[in-house]
Amino acid sequence: MWREIYDIVTTRTSELWNLIVQHIGISMIALLIAILIAVPLGIFLTRTPKLAGPIIGITSVFQTIPSLALLVFMVPIIGTGRLPAIIALTVYGLLPILRNTYVGINSVNRSTIQAGIGMGMTNKQQLFIVEIPLAASVIMGGIRTATVLVVGVATIAGLIGAGGLGDFIFRGLSTNSTGLIMAGAIPAALIALLFDFLLKYVENHAMPGKNNQSRASKATFYSIIVALLLIFGAGIFKTVFSNEDMVISGKADTEQEILVYMYKELIEQETDIKVKKESYITGTPNLVQGMDNGQYDMYVEYTGTALVDILKEDDFEYETPEDVYNHVKDVYDKEKNSVWLDELGFNNTYAIAVRQDFAEEHDIETISDLRNIADRMKFGSSAEFLERSDGYKGIQDVYGVSFGNVQTMDSGVVYAALDSGEIDVADVYATDARIEKFDLKVLEDDKMLFPPYYAAPTINKELLDENPELEDIINQLAGLIDDDTMRNLNKKVDIDGQTEKEVAMEFLKEHNLLKEKE
Repeated sequence: MWREIYDIVTTRTSELWNLIVQHIGISMIALLIAILIAVPLGIFLTRTPKLAGPIIGITSVFQTIPSLALLVFMVPIIGTGRLPAIIALTVYGLLPILRNTYVGINSVNRSTIQAGIGMGMTNKQQLFIVEIPLAASVIMGGIRTATVLVVGVATIAGLIGAGGLGDFIFRGLSTNSTGLIMAGAIPAALIALLFDFLLKYVENHAMPGKNNQSRASKATFYSIIVALLLIFGAGIFKTVFSNEDMVISGKADTEQEILVYMYKELIEQETDIKVKKESYITGTPNLVQGMDNGQYDMYVEYTGTALVDILKEDDFEYETPEDVYNHVKDVYDKEKNSVWLDELGFNNTYAIAVRQDFAEEHDIETISDLRNIADRMKFGSSAEFLERSDGYKGIQDVYGVSFGNVQTMDSGVVYAALDSGEIDVADVYATDARIEKFDLKVLEDDKMLFPPYYAAPTINKELLDENPELEDIINQLAGLIDDDTMRNLNKKVDIDGQTEKEVAMEFLKEHNLLKEKE
């Protein structure tokens, strides 16, 4: 494991640093906003104690909401990306700061306040000269707690395209790579510990009579602060002054990441368009919303997903996969702000898989064969598959199969769970190389529940109208990637350990699509 972590850190140093900057950036912005809200509010509540209980209680309720649920709640309202992540993290940071501000100021000795009044101080003078200085260490304790909390929760922001070290963690979960998981988790933990150390220093420094730290201690503290400001400033500069003309996004799996790198390279080498990669987005609805509101300009979608999930036409009758593609393309042309370009050539349909030994023991070849034993089986499934009409609901309706135990788990985890016997059956993707790695038996969809899932790029209409040359550039990949090719590309990442970018560049080079850089 440590060797794998070392390889990732040394070969992907630039990417790791970029994620660290993003992680610190969204965490510190959220924390700063939380401080600007919670400290004044806490002071206000000390002047209006009747409101303190209800307001602190409401803030406590927000703290009990699971972080992932809060992020997902933000997406339909605001969309994906950094803004909903910052808002959710701000909400999480409010309670410790608000509570400590309120408690700290209320804990100031009354006789000290009376002495200030006796000296003729105004309320404002009492607050800034007496109360806040004496409560500063308690307030800093709340900020310290909020900081560690925000930095930790920020890893989940990677699920909605906000960046940060959560990207590595969720890619690792998706590809069953312990090295990637740890390459994201360890820096996140170190960042939390670093900020905890710095704020502990400030907290101690804020205590009355504790201003005698050594010069070496102060030098260390200020050196770290300067370094963090440089890192944070670099992230802000990059975000504010970035001038990308096009944003390519993708879903949270290996093949989409590979395709994003391919398209980014093709577009940038043949045009002057600056492309930003903002991928690994969890959930089709997040991508669709991002396309609708102009946050993303392009991503690869699947015909079956568009038909069933996006257009909600699961009763559409078709004879060939081309019928589905043509129908989806026509509807998008008429009703959407994006258009479909030519298909890539592979069909990444859903499939139901079991272990080979399990299939042989129970003589299972088709999904229908599960009917008599399903009530004794443990089913591991992605959350999206459980809610799809052509997913578990379809298996129940079309096949009459209901499993005795249903467990929701990340698609990257189900393979290890199947292999270890923790579950008996799972939904998988047809082009996933781990089917072969774990020697799984894919059951025949004998009642044709799953529609065709041929992949094709969708792109913003306005962008395409402004840059019509993009169609020919993007369509260079059309028909080049069949099921076996995509499965092999996935294998190079998920099993052989190459990066998605390396695999993408190799493919383009093999097909003479990669130009030599001058």
